[in-house]
Amino acid sequence: MKNEEQFNVKHRNRNYEIQNFLSNHPGGINYVRPYKDKDITKRMEDTQHSKAAYYLLREYKDNGRDETSTDDTSDLEKLVDWNKPMLSQVASLGNKYIDWVVLPVDRKLRLFENPILESLTITPWYVVPIVWIPIITYFIYMGINKYVELTKDESPTVPSVLSLFVGIIIWTLIEYSLHRWIFHMKISGNSKILIYIHFAIHGLHHKVPFDPKRLVFPPLPAAGIAFALYHLVAGCFPEYNRLLVFSGGLTGYVIYDMIHFYLHYGAPKENTYLYNLKRYHNHHHFHHHDNGYGISSMAWDIVFGTTITLKKLSFGIKW
Repeated sequence: MKNEEQFNVKHRNRNYEIQNFLSNHPGGINYVRPYKDKDITKRMEDTQHSKAAYYLLREYKDNGRDETSTDDTSDLEKLVDWNKPMLSQVASLGNKYIDWVVLPVDRKLRLFENPILESLTITPWYVVPIVWIPIITYFIYMGINKYVELTKDESPTVPSVLSLFVGIIIWTLIEYSLHRWIFHMKISGNSKILIYIHFAIHGLHHKVPFDPKRLVFPPLPAAGIAFALYHLVAGCFPEYNRLLVFSGGLTGYVIYDMIHFYLHYGAPKENTYLYNLKRYHNHHHFHHHDNGYGISSMAWDIVFGTTITLKKLSFGIKW
């Protein structure tokens, strides 16, 4: 008797069990449900599924990963050993790294052999607010005191809120800039150092997008980036509101990290801001890697001409 927990589909006469993927499917469960125990070959062709989608499908072959080609992409996973730390292997991929890193798999990835180093790369989502909200609160308190001390203004509420808001807006530009020009830096297969850096800071997220402990930034490197940005950005503001602008930037960062996690694991309702952002971010991951760099906002994509146009759907997606 067939296990009712399974969700089997057929593609090009091969069977795939995708139960574990249903909650992560960009098209939502309601678009997939009608195809249980059916052939999805024509449907995937008609809806122009991406190369990444075909590649990911092979993860769910019912008797183990399908290593035969379902499109024009060979199985690049043969080039690495998933039982070993990945960071030490990626540079050896050379020019094939660029193709490999944007083709997702549904696996657990280990970066370092050393357990202490490895633990620093894994961060549950709730660690971010636990670490940063008390720090932000302290900086806001200190920032208000500094503002009152230097301006002698006994009604600091409005200027303080405005400074925080400016910091949040500045963060959205930093978010876009980091994602576009640093996280998606143009690299050559001959540059091993750049491959190491790219994979460690962002490439691994595109390779294993379903790992819930690799969706937010670990506090230690985040603190290093925050320190650098304080001197590069907040330092450009007058001393009387510098800490408040910086606090706003940190607030924007926390909002961004929480939104990013939610876009992967949340189920926003149709016609809401987060619903459109989730669709948008899914397209960035699985189809348009060189566009759609905004996570918490699409505004800078519009400004810089890197927007992703979302197709109008016949009915809403339910994740």
